Amino acid sequence: MNKAFTLGQVVLSISGHDKGNAYVVVKIEDTRIFVADGKYKLLSAPKAKNPVHLKTTNTIDTELNNKLTNGQKVNDQMIYHTLHTYLKSIKE
Repeated sequence: MNKAFTLGQVVLSISGHDKGNAYVVVKIEDTRIFVADGKYKLLSAPKAKNPVHLKTTNTIDTELNNKLTNGQKVNDQMIYHTLHTYLKSIKE
């Protein structure tokens, strides 16, 4: 894998039917990155994506990163809020 992914990082889908959608990285495995958006793709059933099909951003929610790394409780509202804040910032 040539891209570095981090838990709590905002990523963009660059291929597939969800092309252009923003997600937050919630789990990292060897060949798959699991992402959620807090509305359609929930933490209870995150979307498995091939890392090649994702574009990383410089946005990492440090609170989410800490909670996901330490196994603390994270909910869909937190994910949704992170994405809402990110999308609002890129429109300005």
